[in-house]
Amino acid sequence: MTLAGYFHPPLASIFDDAVAGLELRRLSIQDPDILAAVADVDRSQIRDCLELSPFDRLRMASARWNGLARLRRGG
Repeated sequence: MTLAGYFHPPLASIFDDAVAGLELRRLSIQDPDILAAVADVDRSQIRDCLELSPFDRLRMASARWNGLARLRRGG
């Protein structure tokens, strides 16, 4: 896979989506830097996570949450 498969701006068709389209069009006018940041997201991490079972994703999220909670308590 080329880098274009990992890093790219949102597809043009998402701007016509009934749920996300309105907000994306607003952002493209009012805060285009947000949309530019989307192009910098490494989608391989998302794809790797989606290959896990729902239970494994929940387990990993829970472990991360517990780790963050320990940091917040100071140990």
